[in-house]
Amino acid sequence: MDTLTAPVTDPDPIDLLIPPPRPWWVRLLVGLAVVGLVGAGSWLVGFGYLYPRPECCGSGSGSSDLVLAPDAESVLVLMYAYNSSGRDLTIESADVVLPGARVLDVTLADSPWNGSLSLAPGRALPTLWPGHQGVRLVVQFVPESCTAGSGDWGTASVRLDVVNAWLPSVDRTYELPEPVVRADALVVWPPDDSTDWSSIRDPLAAACGLLGRG
Repeated sequence: MDTLTAPVTDPDPIDLLIPPPRPWWVRLLVGLAVVGLVGAGSWLVGFGYLYPRPECCGSGSGSSDLVLAPDAESVLVLMYAYNSSGRDLTIESADVVLPGARVLDVTLADSPWNGSLSLAPGRALPTLWPGHQGVRLVVQFVPESCTAGSGDWGTASVRLDVVNAWLPSVDRTYELPEPVVRADALVVWPPDDSTDWSSIRDPLAAACGLLGRG
């Protein structure tokens, strides 16, 4: 007696490419995991754990002090910068442009500035920049001209990284929003009291004066 058998058909190739749908609870768990990862990443970036975010306050919070360097052949200018983020950052390097001058070095002042004429270049970079704290960058330069004209002078940018014990981070170059020297905040510390320096507002003219140039 003949028996009925179902015909054997080859599967549609498209069915081999598209997997069968997963159970609803698996799809729910995968969706929650994706949302959780995106939320955690946004939180880490927003609070500065992965990407430096000072976003505030350059030299405008303090004066721009000019003083003769210990070698008496160059001049130091101090620039205030503030880390407005709550994260400790590392200043990997600094790039300072002073039109009409040659920058020799950029360091970090070891102690608060008190007008001491014996101030030496501070800590070499890279160095720590604590969160919610200000620092003073010490820029050592030699003037190549004796006039910068009127107005603000110089720009500075720093290469920053986040201080993390266990998280990888992405460093960035952050341009300080204030000039190195503001025209209304220049303070010159002369080596003696023979000349009135309080009215000088040109940093290159002041630097040439400190070096005894005309």
